[in-house]
Amino acid sequence: MPVAELNTGVALYYEWHGTADGPPVVFVRGTGADGSRWLPQVEEYQHRYRCLIFDNRGSGRSSAPPGPYTVPMMVDDTIALLDHLGIESCHLSGMSLGGAISLRLAIDFPERVTTLQLHGAWAKTHGYARMYLSLLGRFLEEGGLDFYYEAALLYLFPPDFLTENYDLALEILERMKANSSPIEGLAGQIEANLTHDEADRLALVRAPTLVTVGELDMCLPPYFSRELADGIPDSELVVFPGGSHLFGMQDPETFNRVTLDWLARRREN
Repeated sequence: MPVAELNTGVALYYEWHGTADGPPVVFVRGTGADGSRWLPQVEEYQHRYRCLIFDNRGSGRSSAPPGPYTVPMMVDDTIALLDHLGIESCHLSGMSLGGAISLRLAIDFPERVTTLQLHGAWAKTHGYARMYLSLLGRFLEEGGLDFYYEAALLYLFPPDFLTENYDLALEILERMKANSSPIEGLAGQIEANLTHDEADRLALVRAPTLVTVGELDMCLPPYFSRELADGIPDSELVVFPGGSHLFGMQDPETFNRVTLDWLARRREN
């Protein structure tokens, strides 16, 4: 089991997938999610890239020190992991909280990011985002881990997907519970969400950037992705029709095709 003991005081679980000599793609996951949720992407990306997935502090098989956590703290973890693995620069892809981490990393360490992908992400926790992310904290505090994942599932996928794929939705829920974050780690990650604010620094992103969001994302609706795309130079926005917050799991074929095509175009330029 590959675990990196880092100078930031945490041990992060990680996995490599794909061709050993391919350009590295680093995937950063969101609140309460371990790196395995990237596997629908890794299955396609690994034919062209060397793919790194890992569990953030507070999730999966990584350590979960007492919180609260901050996005800059989790950026430092990611940079320490890249240093540990000898990755000088990479294609960086972040989802939700992983998008917040990736955005901050691209601003603070531009030399480490060749291209940037932000999926279901946001620039600043305000308005609807603050209400939703605060509600996640109440789900956890008042209902515990099982209730948290059960309640959150209704925000992660649209009603038609949950209805037409009910058995699959229950399987996803059980996998979420089986790979759940410890309650202290999940609470720390929620705190990191609530203090995220890069709205005044978006213009500092230097990497070519793809911003994607599901049309029906109930966690962080398209409004927030448009804020990102409007503020980041050389960015492209894709809104997936009928898509959810977890569109990469809802329709991995479409998600992978769009993101891989974008990455191929950026590598050619």
